[in-house]
Amino acid sequence: MKSLAIRRVWVGMLLAVACQIAFAAETFRLPSFEQVRAQHVSSDALLLDRNGVVLTDLRIEPTVRRLDWVPLQALSPAMREALLRAEDHRFFEHSGVDWLAFAGAAWQNLWSKNKRGASTLTMQLAGLLDPALRMPQGRGVRRSYTQKWDQGRAAIELEHQWNKSQILEAYLNLAPFRGDLQGVEAASELLFGVSASQLNTSQASLLAALLRGPNAQPVLVARRACHLAETLGKGALCGEITTLATTRLDAPRNFPRHALAVQLAREHLQHPGQRVTTLVDAAIQARLLTALSRLQDPAASAVLLDNASGEVLAWIGAASPQHPDGVLTPRALAEWAWPAQVALALEQRQLTLASPMPLGATVFDPRDAMAAPASWMSLRAALTGHQTGVLLNVQKLNPRDAWLDRVHGLGLVSAGLAEQPDVPGELNLLQLAAIWRTFAANGQYLPPRLMPTDSLAKPRRVWRPEIAFMLQDLYASSGTGGWQTAWQLHTLDGATVWVGNTDHHTLALLVHGAAGAADLRGMLAAIGMESHAPQMPEGLINILVRYEPPAEPMHREWFLSGTEIGVVTVLSDGRPAHITYPLAGDHYVVPVESHDRWALSAESCESLRWFMDGQPLGSGTRQSWLPQPGKHRLSIRNVLDQELDSVEFSVQAGGIPVPEPTDDADEVPAS
Repeated sequence: MKSLAIRRVWVGMLLAVACQIAFAAETFRLPSFEQVRAQHVSSDALLLDRNGVVLTDLRIEPTVRRLDWVPLQALSPAMREALLRAEDHRFFEHSGVDWLAFAGAAWQNLWSKNKRGASTLTMQLAGLLDPALRMPQGRGVRRSYTQKWDQGRAAIELEHQWNKSQILEAYLNLAPFRGDLQGVEAASELLFGVSASQLNTSQASLLAALLRGPNAQPVLVARRACHLAETLGKGALCGEITTLATTRLDAPRNFPRHALAVQLAREHLQHPGQRVTTLVDAAIQARLLTALSRLQDPAASAVLLDNASGEVLAWIGAASPQHPDGVLTPRALAEWAWPAQVALALEQRQLTLASPMPLGATVFDPRDAMAAPASWMSLRAALTGHQTGVLLNVQKLNPRDAWLDRVHGLGLVSAGLAEQPDVPGELNLLQLAAIWRTFAANGQYLPPRLMPTDSLAKPRRVWRPEIAFMLQDLYASSGTGGWQTAWQLHTLDGATVWVGNTDHHTLALLVHGAAGAADLRGMLAAIGMESHAPQMPEGLINILVRYEPPAEPMHREWFLSGTEIGVVTVLSDGRPAHITYPLAGDHYVVPVESHDRWALSAESCESLRWFMDGQPLGSGTRQSWLPQPGKHRLSIRNVLDQELDSVEFSVQAGGIPVPEPTDDADEVPAS
C-alpha cells in the first residue's frame, strides 16, 4: 500500500510538471470578474414600494430562474463551509488545478470501474464561463481528455486574472442547483424560502450536495448531504436534512415570492431584471389586502390616496391574483356627479343644504297643508338618501359653463363626463378617489401620483374650502376608527362602489355582494392612523333649522354666510317664497300722524332680502316698516338677487287704523 501511494504522488508530480509546461504555451481569453457580474441579469422583475420593499416579483425569463447577484460577504458561513468541503477542500492551496486530486482520479479511472472527476471550483467556473468547456449532456457522459485538458488550462489562466474570493463568489452565483435554478440565491429562496445569507447547515448541505447531481432523486441527494454533514461534525442533522430533501426539493416553486400588488406588477414590469419603484407603502398595502380578502370577493378592488400629496399609497387590482386589475376599469357611475353637482349649487348659492326639494308632482293641499303627506325633503336628506329625481333637478339648476369648468378641473375631459352632463360618464376607481379627495383637501385637486417619476402638479382649486367642509360633514360619521366619510355608488353590472376618507387618506372600494360602508370604514381603520374631523373654515354659519310643516326633524345645519335661515317654510303652491303681509292690491288707511310700524311678513325656504319701492329694507322673513301714504311696490329677493315675490298696495292717511297682523308683529325689531 505504501508503494502504491508513492507511485500516485510521483504520477501527480509528473503530470503537474508536464501540464504546467504545456499550459504556459497558450492562454485563454476570459472575461473579467467585473464583466461577469455586470452581465448577470435576474430572470425576475421587481415592483418596489416607496422604501425599496418588494411588493411583487414576476418571472419574465422562461428558460432559467436566477435572482440578484449575491456578494461573497453576504453569503451564509454554513454555505461556504459546506461548498468547500464537498467540492474543493484544497481551494485556497492550489492555483486552479488540484494535482493531487487529479493524479488520484487518473489512477482510479485507470484501474477502477468507479470513475470520478477532479475538477476544482476554478475548473468548474471555467466551464460555466465558456460553453465549450461545460459538461456534455446525457446520463453517464463525461468530458473527454481534451476537454479536461482545456478546462485545466482555462482554470490556471483564471487564477492568474481573478482572486480566490472573486472565483468563489462567481461560482456560487452561476452554478446550477436544481431544475432551472441558477445561483445560490435562487436555490435558497425558491427551495427553502430564505435568502442565501440565512442558510443553515442542513440547507447548505443539501445545496452543496445538489452541485454533484442537480436533478438527482431527493433520497440520493439526502444521502450525500447527510454524509457531507457528518464530515462537518453535524451528523445529527441527517433526519432534518432528509425531511427537507423529500418535502422541498421537488415542491412547486414557479410562483411569485411576493404578491402584494400582482395586477400592478403585470402592468409595469416587462423586462428581466427590471426594478420599478412606486409610491405605494408596503405596510399599508398588506393591511388593506388582508382586510379586502376577508370580504370573500376575489374580484374586489381598492385604491388609497394620501390626502395631502395625492400619492397612491395602496393599489389592489383584485383580491385574487387570478383576476384582472379593477382599479383602472372604466365603469358607468351616474351617481359620481351628485355630490359635485350639490357642491356647485351650494357654491353658486342656488341652494342650501336646508333647501326643501320637491319629490314629484304631488303638492300640499292648500286647505289642509299640515295633514297632507310630505312631498318634499331637504337637500341634505335627498343627497344622503340617494334621491335620484331630486338630484337630477339640482343638476338642471347649475349653469352649464360652471359645471364644465369643474369637470375639467377634476381632470375629467371625456365626452360622457363633460360635453353631455345629462349622460352618465365612465370613471375608474382612481379617478373617483381623486374627486373625493378634493373634499378632504380643502377643495383642491391633484392628479394621483403612483411613481416617483410622475410629474409634480400644482394644486388646482375646484371647490371653496367652505363647500368642501360642508360635503365632508354631510357624509361624516364617527366610530372606533375615528372620524370618517362614506358615499355609495352602483355599477350597471351589479357591483357596488364605496368611496370615503379620513383626514389623512381617501379610499375607493369596489365590491360584489353584501359588502358596504362598514367594510369601507373597517378598511380605513385597518390602515392604523387615528382620524379627526376637519377644522371649520371661515365663512360658514351653523344654526338650528326647523321646518314648517315639520316633515323633517329640527337639526343644526351649515350655511354659507348670508344664506342662513332658521325657519324653512315649505309653501303649498311650490314657490320658494311669498309675501303674506301686506296683501297685493289692498288699500290701507292709517291714522294721521301715526308712528306705529307695520310688520311685513313672508313665508320662505330661502334667506330673504326686502325692498320697498326699489330701496332695501333689511333681511329675514319678518321686517318692520313705518307706513307712508302713496302707492308702493314691496318685493323680496334671494341672495342671488333674484326676485321671488312682489305685491303692490296703497296707503292713505286718516280714517280708521289699519289692523295689524296677529302673529307676534310687536316682536319684530325696527330696521
